[in-house]
Amino acid sequence: MLPDPKDPSYLGALVYFHHAAESLSFSRAAQTLNVTPSAVSHRISALETTLGKRLFERRVREIRLTQDGAELARATAVIWKELKEITGQLTTQEVLRVSVGPYLSSQWLLPRIGAFEAQNPGLRVDLIHVIGQPDAGLADVSIIWADLESHATETTLLFDTKAIAVAAPGAPISDSFWDETLPPIHYRDRSTWRHWLSTIGAPVDFAERGEVLEEPHMVLEAAAYRRGIAIGFLPFIGKFFDQGRLVQVGMHSIRSNRGYFLRVNSGAKPKAKLFADWADDQAKELMVLS
Repeated sequence: MLPDPKDPSYLGALVYFHHAAESLSFSRAAQTLNVTPSAVSHRISALETTLGKRLFERRVREIRLTQDGAELARATAVIWKELKEITGQLTTQEVLRVSVGPYLSSQWLLPRIGAFEAQNPGLRVDLIHVIGQPDAGLADVSIIWADLESHATETTLLFDTKAIAVAAPGAPISDSFWDETLPPIHYRDRSTWRHWLSTIGAPVDFAERGEVLEEPHMVLEAAAYRRGIAIGFLPFIGKFFDQGRLVQVGMHSIRSNRGYFLRVNSGAKPKAKLFADWADDQAKELMVLS
């Protein structure tokens, strides 16, 4: 009968076999595993029956590996070494969980996070991508897209963004695009376009047109494919400009009524503050370069 790798008893028997093969002693293997020598002998006999192969030659005062046993022992030695290495890394590595929206993550955080980990050996950052308000209980640090006037006092403003209208190059629109046919494209609701139009003194009813999408990156992609006009946020829109996929429409650039805030959540790991300070420095650097 072929062994079933999903059978816990089979995997457990391989652990018994590995220690017996390593020490060439059922007694020493039993001491390592904190079981009786007869338990080791029984598990290995069961393994031999399952495999249909003799793994040990049993003599009066010693055991020796058969050829089949030696081949299996080489495999289990490699696997055991790899398991020890990875479990050692896991137990010594501190994991910091950061919740962030997918747009900011792809446009700013992901390209930089490797450098932070390289500067802090033994610390790994796990990103939790969320749309909307994150659950603070799931992460040590949260980066939140929120209204500038409603953010909590315990947060730090990372990016005070500027909003501009963007569209695909060559799209048939003028500076007064709200009088034309190409519609606006919205992220989650129509409030951003309403604020933008109101601030520049344009007709706010333009915001009642167009489709509403649930993912900010898809809003820009839709604009790049000429489905409409989007609101882009500096400094993050730069990649689309560099690729020649979007251009600014008109000259209006207004301070957005929303921004990205960073919050170190209660009960966070001690190194959460280290990440928060690093993120703040990275944000300031990007704003200077922009």
